[in-house]
Amino acid sequence: MGVTLMVQGTSSDVGKSVLCAALCRWLYKEGYRVAPFKSQNMALNAMVTAAGGEIGWAQVMQAEAACTVPLPEMNPVLLKPVSDTVCQVVVGGRAVGNMSARQYQQYKKEAFPVVLEALGKLRQQFDVVVIEGAGSPAEINLREHDIVNMRLAAAAGSPVLLVADIDRGGAFAFVAGTLALLEDDERARIQGVIINKFRGNIERLQPGLTALEKLTGKPVLGVLPYLNRLSLPAEDSLGLNQAASGDGDLEVAVINLPRISNFTDYHALSAEGARLRYVREASELGKPHLIILPGTKNTLADLAYLHGSGLAEKIETAYRAGSCVLGVCGGYQMMGLTIRDSLGYDGCGGSVPGLGLLAVETDFAQTKTTTRLTGETLAHGEALEGYEIHMGTTQRMNARPFARLRREDGTENLDGAVSEDGRLWGTYLHGLFDSPEFRSGFFHRLRLMFGLPLRQGDGLSARERREQSYVMLEQAIREHLDVALIRKLLEEKQ
Repeated sequence: MGVTLMVQGTSSDVGKSVLCAALCRWLYKEGYRVAPFKSQNMALNAMVTAAGGEIGWAQVMQAEAACTVPLPEMNPVLLKPVSDTVCQVVVGGRAVGNMSARQYQQYKKEAFPVVLEALGKLRQQFDVVVIEGAGSPAEINLREHDIVNMRLAAAAGSPVLLVADIDRGGAFAFVAGTLALLEDDERARIQGVIINKFRGNIERLQPGLTALEKLTGKPVLGVLPYLNRLSLPAEDSLGLNQAASGDGDLEVAVINLPRISNFTDYHALSAEGARLRYVREASELGKPHLIILPGTKNTLADLAYLHGSGLAEKIETAYRAGSCVLGVCGGYQMMGLTIRDSLGYDGCGGSVPGLGLLAVETDFAQTKTTTRLTGETLAHGEALEGYEIHMGTTQRMNARPFARLRREDGTENLDGAVSEDGRLWGTYLHGLFDSPEFRSGFFHRLRLMFGLPLRQGDGLSARERREQSYVMLEQAIREHLDVALIRKLLEEKQ
């Protein structure tokens, strides 16, 4: 039976996901068979496993770092917000329905045994399971129904490392306050503190570290530097401001929908000299070379937002003035003529006109499509690889299809739509820009269209670029953390 090591944070967005990926890669290099695990993840960035199960993007990234295959057991409960008070609940990789916050609190009684079963399966297959917590263990109003932090650590018999983000300020207070709010047995599980995202002279920080150790009685295991060369997508929308990147000459505006999902699709664009920005207000759009309508967890609600905010009109105006528009998944659905959701499967119900940019119509149904695919574009024969996660089916009226795609069982279908003028595209395929052949060809044609200087991309797949980051992360663990103490924790549990 494999052992566990858990990472919890003093708050959200302190770097737990990336630290777990770093630990996964370091442990793999140490000779362990390693798996990541997060019992409950609330995120709209998801990916499809080989078996068709849906899990959070962070656990896919961590599995890559561990050099293993993503499995549904690595994220047994995934919450995908449909509105401010309702989430779609995905258990064991499959959607079980939409629940309000109150309904889900009751459902947690059923979910926790599923969580423990999934963790048990991983421990039977791997030497070490690196567990990621969620939010903060000191949110005392959530303690009773906890299935992701200290209650899970106790059930797994896991030592806990507490990580704090010093870049946002207040790291010492975050650590001391978190420890003060824990119960005695919870506090005893924490075996050390990690300070994350440090910039500056470590000598000036040392007096604070010494005082923190004396105050809390917990050792500081190390101080990780701010690694600004990592090529890893942000896990959730809190990181979208940082996700905007590049100073290239080709401007790409991604519409930052209220329920934006799978914005990991666009992280690789900086490799093609794109200046990527996320747009929430109509006044921010301008006239970019390419507008991307991304995926969304609630197509109808976000379509209403586009109309209400004035963005729908601005997108059409930009297109008429020469901009190109790409819609992915929910964004593709929005670009069509009509969206019908008579039974409310998308969360709102009703039938509404789309943006009218592409001659397609969408009908929502109860069945959710989750599948991995390969294929090629029809116009240029460029290789594609990615996955679909969506509700509903879309019918082309008189638009040309975008690509021919193949599922892993060998079945094929024609995906997406392209306008007659070749400046509008829609597709259900997430991850299409991860494929360097398509990404390079697509941006080459955009540059020709707009008279921009041609340039050569790096030719790397998104996976290859992430691999460079995993190498940097492993080196940071070896250089900046007390790895001897971490080894000792694992050996004691073995």
